[in-house]
Amino acid sequence: MLAAAAASVDWAGITMKAIANAPSTAKPLAAADRLFQSSNVISYFDAALFAIRSGKLREMLYSVILEACYWWCYVFRTNSRLIQFNPTPFWLRLCNFYVLESPTKWVVLTESADGTIFGTTHDRRDVLQRGDNLLSPGTTELFQFNSPIFAIFISSEKHLFVSTKGWVYRSKDGGRHFDAVLQLSDDDSTVWHNHGIDETPQGIVIGEYASIVEKDQRRDFFKPVAYLYVTYDGGETWRRIDDLARKGVKHIHLVKYSRRLARLLITDGDKRKQSYSTDIEEISNFAQKRFDTVPLGGGHTAFAETNKATLLGTDYRIGPNSIICVGASQESSARMLPRPYRHSPVLNMHSISCQSGAVTFASLHGGLCDRWKSALIYSNDHGDNWFRLIEFDKHFYFHIANGAAGTESVIGSCNH
Repeated sequence: MLAAAAASVDWAGITMKAIANAPSTAKPLAAADRLFQSSNVISYFDAALFAIRSGKLREMLYSVILEACYWWCYVFRTNSRLIQFNPTPFWLRLCNFYVLESPTKWVVLTESADGTIFGTTHDRRDVLQRGDNLLSPGTTELFQFNSPIFAIFISSEKHLFVSTKGWVYRSKDGGRHFDAVLQLSDDDSTVWHNHGIDETPQGIVIGEYASIVEKDQRRDFFKPVAYLYVTYDGGETWRRIDDLARKGVKHIHLVKYSRRLARLLITDGDKRKQSYSTDIEEISNFAQKRFDTVPLGGGHTAFAETNKATLLGTDYRIGPNSIICVGASQESSARMLPRPYRHSPVLNMHSISCQSGAVTFASLHGGLCDRWKSALIYSNDHGDNWFRLIEFDKHFYFHIANGAAGTESVIGSCNH
């Protein structure tokens, strides 16, 4: 087991903390695991057969196209299509980089505007706890649920929304009491923390997430649970949108509201991996609202925004991954990650503001194979240039803090 620790670096009022936790007990799919651990022809055939049966053939073919694009850019030095990690600026190298011990082993957490932490720990996944900040020596237990917590969200009205398997709960009193306000379509469904819930000026939107193998495999291999839920009254009543689920979409990856574009961005995962831009009042007829293409990818699992750019990240497990930038003129560009991170999904991104401008962090997760490295990278010019801050193994949690504003946010977890 890794010792719990936190690494911190300060510049211009920004603090970065990386917390290491115990390895995940989740097991990758056997076919994919064998594919990357062995060169046996049977293993490749097994993985291809799994892709066909599970409906992932389209994703696999798309990954082959991306792989060809990557090697074309790499061989012919088309550097504009590849991210090049620049040397760390001199001003950052002068900053103090040190390690801090984290007294609380947070696993899922979010932070209120006043800096209070709400989250769960590895040993109490079903208990919502509160801490003064990430480094506070103790926590207060607020509420115990019947199953582990998967997502925590704080609305503009300061209501706490907590998702467990099958249910979403709401608290109006800071977490002391919760009411069940939304039942998901399946008891094994949940909401993806940091990705699957966001608030727009009109209301809150939730995307359902699960990987459920159908018992009757004459139908889809995975049960479609890509339902969206919208509330216009703070969670009192909910409208369920089933357009994507009816089309056999497996689950929702990302629900994020872009204030730059005044649009709701929604992406689905596996099989199709498509992305949509819509208004909350017109959150249907998704076929007319797609913005994914071969270069721009789809099914994104990361979102960050500055005052000049909207950034998205892809999560292809066997194809090269990219960071997509929608600039000031709303023109989109995609740049692929270099080796040894090109197969590492961009698990999460987060932007914070400081005196020198906006800084965007991205967490790259090398999940399936030891050759694929994990890293925390950042950009201080709206995604034009990227710097590698730290490379690490796959069992780290990162928390980004703006020391000047006193606010923190989870950048991403590299545990599945």
